Amino acid sequence: MASGYKILPEVYDRWQQSYGKDFSTLILPKLLQTIKIHNIPTSSLLDLACGTGTLAVMMARRGWKVFGIDASEGMLREGRTKTKGTRYPVTFSRQSMERFHLSERVQLAVCMFDAINHLPSSKAVLSCFESVYAALAPGGYFIFDVNSELCYRTIWRQTEVIHEKDFTMILENSFDVPSRIGKSRVTLFLPRGGLFEKKTETVRERYYPGDEIASLLVKAGFDVLEATDFNFTNNPLVGNIKSWWVAGRGK
Repeated sequence: MASGYKILPEVYDRWQQSYGKDFSTLILPKLLQTIKIHNIPTSSLLDLACGTGTLAVMMARRGWKVFGIDASEGMLREGRTKTKGTRYPVTFSRQSMERFHLSERVQLAVCMFDAINHLPSSKAVLSCFESVYAALAPGGYFIFDVNSELCYRTIWRQTEVIHEKDFTMILENSFDVPSRIGKSRVTLFLPRGGLFEKKTETVRERYYPGDEIASLLVKAGFDVLEATDFNFTNNPLVGNIKSWWVAGRGK
């Protein structure tokens, strides 16, 4: 199983807050609206690739029993810190997106913040979709987002520097059109006793066209209910850099 993020968990939430609001806060209204539109009852939820557990905790506060899965032990450590000393019904476990097991079936599975794009191949995406299908109760729903091609052709071709009081992060992004592979070389500088400790890792993502995602969902047994491009930021100039997917498991 891939280890997931290694250096990002240490500053992940603070990095997100540097944009004003973290992704979970920005995406929550859209998720709640989708749940309302499809009349999905508050029940049990899988947060696949849950990261530091921000969304998992938000949903637990709203009455959901949540299972959070991520490949990064560092991310899960942050998530467990958020629920320590609380009664939030959240269970975290380190498992692969491609193959995982839950102790019970859930009514809803979500996979946010382009986590699907981290999967390296169509075969891996299909395996993930099949695992989600198996984890859902009959009549359950799967909601997720992916990065659009516009996102990779614009944002993933820029270098970004985030300078905060307790860390500096440099994101050197690139996107190769023929292979549809995006890479982000992350360099993190952390203050250590008057000096700086340097850490690096490379994040790889793959762009999947909508027709390919739809085909893989159907192959896994899902009915595609919604597929729309959208802009989750407060900047209209950014454009529709993500796609929103809703799929259903038949009864």
